[in-house]
Amino acid sequence: MVDKKRQLLRINKLLIFIFIFIFCGGSDNSSYSNIDNLTSVVEESQESTSDQESTQNSDEQNTNESVWGEWYGDIEIYAAPDVTQQHIDITLEWVKKGIEFWGSYGPLELWIVGDTYEGAIALDNLWCDVRTQKDPKWNTEWDCANGDPYGSGDGWSPFYRCVDEGCSAVSTYIQSNLDYWFNIITMSSKYPGPEEEDYKKVVLHEYFHVYQHGHISDPDDDTDGDWRTSIRNLKMDGSLEQRPWFAEGSAEYMGQYWYSLQPGVDDNYFSQVMSWKAETLSTYLDDGRSMRDIGFDAPFEIYDVGTWFIAYIISQTSEETVRVNFYKDLDTLGFEASFEKNFGKSSDAMIAEFNEWADQPISELVKILP
Repeated sequence: MVDKKRQLLRINKLLIFIFIFIFCGGSDNSSYSNIDNLTSVVEESQESTSDQESTQNSDEQNTNESVWGEWYGDIEIYAAPDVTQQHIDITLEWVKKGIEFWGSYGPLELWIVGDTYEGAIALDNLWCDVRTQKDPKWNTEWDCANGDPYGSGDGWSPFYRCVDEGCSAVSTYIQSNLDYWFNIITMSSKYPGPEEEDYKKVVLHEYFHVYQHGHISDPDDDTDGDWRTSIRNLKMDGSLEQRPWFAEGSAEYMGQYWYSLQPGVDDNYFSQVMSWKAETLSTYLDDGRSMRDIGFDAPFEIYDVGTWFIAYIISQTSEETVRVNFYKDLDTLGFEASFEKNFGKSSDAMIAEFNEWADQPISELVKILP
């Protein structure tokens, strides 16, 4: 136990390790009037032994508790040593906005990668320590850093690609072989960087994925080792393959739309962004495939197509129907039944209708936007 405490102290001298407590209430379609009461209880990377023991005890209370969905626990932020406080602050600020807009879902951790291999390696090490502390079943051989990903490229780590390529992603760990379930939002220092306006919208986009996943209670079945065949993936996108047409389209629409409502954002912002995205539609229509048959390897930006598909559904129903009602029914009804109940027709019928509608000038398409 003493060795473990010393190990944690050494790690925390390298890493900014912040716990944020959320004191808020309400439902998934409520505003959180006291969202600004988030309070940092660890603000320095080097803390006293008593503070470290308190943090460790708090962590141990979370171990072996499989909690999922609507959630009012602690957001844990782990940042590499080369990540600035400003980077941490902007990430947390826009996660808080997502919680304010759409509700609190989790458990949730934020992992922020800097621009050096040394920082990413330190974060790799902390990742493994946190995971094994929270869940003794964690597979340290394959789900902690292994091999030599930073040198020869033969190996893997959770964060090594983020240094050069940038990253923004949500990973969900709700698995039948784990005792502790959680989401992580991973952000990095480039593409976009925290100094760019796009960074705010990307954080909202990723938090909406947390919201989506929070409405699916089924754990992944790890028996065949293929996440694509899991019931969670089937509910998320209505397919046994990962198709970004609906889940990514929803996250991108909500991230951009709710950003556009913020003070100081140009009144024409949302229309301009959607006009740019509409330039992809002609390429999609010329491709000839249904969007539900197109994956991330599409020869065009499938996110743009999915975003417009969501805009079209909203024009036929409402933003609340897509954001709230569909996801409330998703877990019990499944993807297709929830789609038909809330949108009035099958997904294939809606796609066919959308394809016909989308074949017109952009000046006409934007007329449906709020």
